[in-house]
Amino acid sequence: MLSQSFIRRAAFLSSLLFFLLGGVVFRLFYLQILNHHLYREEVLRRFTLDELLALRGEIFDRNGEVLAKDVEVLTVYACPRAVPDPSQAAARLAPLLAEDEERLRERLSAHASFVVLRAGVPSSVGNALREARVDGVYWVRETRRFYPKAPLLSAVLGFVGKDRKGLEGLEYVFDNLLRGKDGYVTFERDALGQEIPTTVTLHPPEKGKNLHLTIDAIIQFFVEEALDRAMERTKAKRGVIIVNDPKTGDILALASRPSFDNRRFQEFPPEAWRNHAVNMVIEPGSTVKPLVLAAALEEKVVTLGDTFYCSGATRVHNHRIRCIKAHGQEKLEDVLINSCNVGIISVAQRLGKEKLYRYLRGFGLGERTGVPLPGEEEGLLRQPEKWSLLSIGAIPIGQEMMVTPLQLLVALSSIANGGMLMRPRLVQRVTDALGNTLEAFPPSPVRRVVSEKTARLVLSMMEKVVTEGTGKKAQVVGYRIAGKTGTGQKAGQGGRYVPGAYYSSFAGFFPLPDPRFGVLVVLDEPQGEYYGGDIAAPVFQEVAERILR
Repeated sequence: MLSQSFIRRAAFLSSLLFFLLGGVVFRLFYLQILNHHLYREEVLRRFTLDELLALRGEIFDRNGEVLAKDVEVLTVYACPRAVPDPSQAAARLAPLLAEDEERLRERLSAHASFVVLRAGVPSSVGNALREARVDGVYWVRETRRFYPKAPLLSAVLGFVGKDRKGLEGLEYVFDNLLRGKDGYVTFERDALGQEIPTTVTLHPPEKGKNLHLTIDAIIQFFVEEALDRAMERTKAKRGVIIVNDPKTGDILALASRPSFDNRRFQEFPPEAWRNHAVNMVIEPGSTVKPLVLAAALEEKVVTLGDTFYCSGATRVHNHRIRCIKAHGQEKLEDVLINSCNVGIISVAQRLGKEKLYRYLRGFGLGERTGVPLPGEEEGLLRQPEKWSLLSIGAIPIGQEMMVTPLQLLVALSSIANGGMLMRPRLVQRVTDALGNTLEAFPPSPVRRVVSEKTARLVLSMMEKVVTEGTGKKAQVVGYRIAGKTGTGQKAGQGGRYVPGAYYSSFAGFFPLPDPRFGVLVVLDEPQGEYYGGDIAAPVFQEVAERILR
């Protein structure tokens, strides 16, 4: 039997142990639950994580010219209260920062604790700033996106935001490839705040992939200059010029107006960021006539020996459709040379609406081309069951349908390359930082639309459009050129045509007999003259001459 003394001691020790254990539990509760954030922050303060931003990949033209890259720049700032002599400081800094001396003096004299003197200063100026030794003036290094050819190609390349993400153009479409992968470095500090070398862990950033485009920067320069002059001369609202290789589908140049400068995109309205080569839809007018003629020849509903009579107008379902003039008796090729509405409607009626629709669809009208540019429109080409009785007379002359400028050039290129619809190509390949090809994008045929024989026949007629017909102003001495003029009426909000509002266009291919270049010029609502042969064809001529010479 246990003595009472032992029981009392055991009870006392148990009570003491329970009390001590309760104290420990309470202390743990206090530390881990009530004040855990304090100790967590204390621990975290010993660890440092620095983000290492990845460089975006570069963008090159087809010849290796850099179109976009990351560069290191300086943001120079000052603490005015720490600048002893603002006038002297401004005199030293003005030539280094390429800023007005008086403006700098005003900033350095401001009653503020912090002012930015200039952002985007070349990193090479850093050494000169160090040598100048201006008290109260400091700078930080940062990475900026640089476009060496800007404002050229702004609508194609697009731009990046402050978070270094692509917001427009190719920068947006290929952002995941171009952006790369950010890295980081972590390390622990001791009680004195010094870095503990053995705790450093480095995860280096991975630079983004590079894009190699089909664009030729030299041709792009020619095109943008020509378009600017055309816009000034004609006072058009919008304008587009595209240059391609009809055989491969390569886009060699693409210009859109109005445009912007992607170095200062914030200074322009968002409407100016639009790329009208793929965002604008137009009625193609007479530029669609070669496609109608090719379909009819392919289906053998017409022959080269067929003749047509143009009295100056024809009736389709009690609606009078006029021609520019009465052409009289015409051969089949004259229908294209004279851009005769009466003749081409007769050809379309022989073909029938089902086949006409099938071929126009085959040429890619009414569907997106698949070019990697944001916001591409698909256009409009209604199915035959939705046509009106007038449609068989309207569609062959480029009405009751909408196309983008790029769609139109791609479709007509099928005539120039022997009857094959080619997918437009803007990116040739993707490479890594060492130049190794990661992915290639070869020329991509979509489908054969007409035979080589048919395509050659129509191309020869298009050559006569330039030598004898409505496209004479597109001629380049010493070179054979095939082309087609177009003047499309512009519909208003209610669907009715707006008096005096036209789309003027010209599409041409050269040098024949084996064209290596296709050029499309589109001007929206030119003032004064508006026929495509009068105002768009000369722009084509200017571009073609500069490419050829």
